[in-house]
Amino acid sequence: MPRGTNRNLPKSADLLLAKDELLAGRRVVVASSAGRRLGGKAGTILGPGATATQVKILLDGAKRYITLHVRYVDLLKSD
Repeated sequence: MPRGTNRNLPKSADLLLAKDELLAGRRVVVASSAGRRLGGKAGTILGPGATATQVKILLDGAKRYITLHVRYVDLLKSD
């Protein structure tokens, strides 16, 4: 198990409900709880991650995508 894995995180049914809204092409912003480096950055969802609670996101100005847990992703409000 990787050193940074925290198995004590609470499990929430809301995470799976939010996953239905996180479709490819949607604009998102990374939550501040993701840390100082990533918090507040905007990007576009490319698709699902390796697990049911992950998504691949291409941040604005980035060359490669990152995979984040859905708890660190907030949808941008559409105009």
